[in-house]
Amino acid sequence: MLSSLLAAPCIALPDDRRQPISIESDYAERNEKTGRTVYRGNVVISQGSVLIEADEITLHVDNSKISRIECTGKPASYQQKPALETATMIARADRIDYLPATNKLALKQNAMLTRDGTIIKGDSIDYDIDKQTWKAKGANQGAQKRIQLVIPASALQSDSTVPETKP
Repeated sequence: MLSSLLAAPCIALPDDRRQPISIESDYAERNEKTGRTVYRGNVVISQGSVLIEADEITLHVDNSKISRIECTGKPASYQQKPALETATMIARADRIDYLPATNKLALKQNAMLTRDGTIIKGDSIDYDIDKQTWKAKGANQGAQKRIQLVIPASALQSDSTVPETKP
């Protein structure tokens, strides 16, 4: 039952949905009435290109489908290869909420998102995996008061070369 729940359209690579799901942890507890399963201790969830690692992960199930995956850790991480021709996207934060129905990530506290060499850091980052768009903000308190964006030099270079002019 759990494998059919995780195989919902939350995985970007077409082959990912057909891959088996693996969940490993030191401890697990399921409540059928609330639809919650809590995994604790070195939790690893993988399916195809998706890899989620955290100290604790709570799966919320509504109507036989996963509605939310709550991850906490120091840090928790989520990575996925959105398409065959693209680089792996890596997200880290003290708390990650993944919403499979909308394919969105909410990174909270010490958030970091990287892809193709670009790094975004902030107190919180909301990332739409399908649209590949993000919104970041700093905090009023703490070390990460403002966001930080690092763009690799290779992204700033154009493909066309300007001919050298001679004096």
